[in-house]
Amino acid sequence: MTPWYRHIIDLLYPPLCASCGVQRPLDHHIFCLDCINELPETGFHQYAENPFTSHFKGRIDLKTGAAFLYFSRGGGTQRLLHQIKYNNQPELIVTIGKWYGKQLLQSELWNEIDIVVPVPLHWKKQRKRGYNQSAVFGEGIAEAMGITCQKNALRRSTHDKSLTGMKRLERVQTIGSSFVLVNPNLVKEKHVLLVDDVLTTGATLESCALALASAKIASLRMVTIATGEL
Repeated sequence: MTPWYRHIIDLLYPPLCASCGVQRPLDHHIFCLDCINELPETGFHQYAENPFTSHFKGRIDLKTGAAFLYFSRGGGTQRLLHQIKYNNQPELIVTIGKWYGKQLLQSELWNEIDIVVPVPLHWKKQRKRGYNQSAVFGEGIAEAMGITCQKNALRRSTHDKSLTGMKRLERVQTIGSSFVLVNPNLVKEKHVLLVDDVLTTGATLESCALALASAKIASLRMVTIATGEL
């Protein structure tokens, strides 16, 4: 049952849809009905090979991969990601993670996962934002799937300049060997799900995948909240 004071707070500060930011969300949801009906889901998780996996073909050994939503500038997904990154709403990310985790469970492609590993932020960025959005997303997925999220399995060893606007090769060169395994035994011989917020060039995910592969993991899958054009 909703606490009595929650109703007063909602009257004073009515919750808004996480996508359009205008309409009131449905009860026990983060989106309004219109945005749910127009949610740009990719459906990639239903197919072992899809545009997400093709993006990494020949670069890493990837079992399968998927993104929850399509990203377009000015669209609802961009507004959602902005809230996640800059408006201090970790509970929103957890909800999205649980939602997507339940979808993944409906496909046999994702049933053998042992552990969720989020892409780490450098500690300076995490201190500034207050949390790592990829780690919170991973925790939501792990909770829905009944598995462990090892948010400290990887560490980012350098604080690189912004990667925005760079092409994939430039990003790979900039990132280099930024990601290191803190404890290889955490992931050794495990079926790993690597998670991040957005797939753009894939350079960050590729660097993390190579670090995980050095521990001789059993298999690798990857998911993100959103993806641009692939």
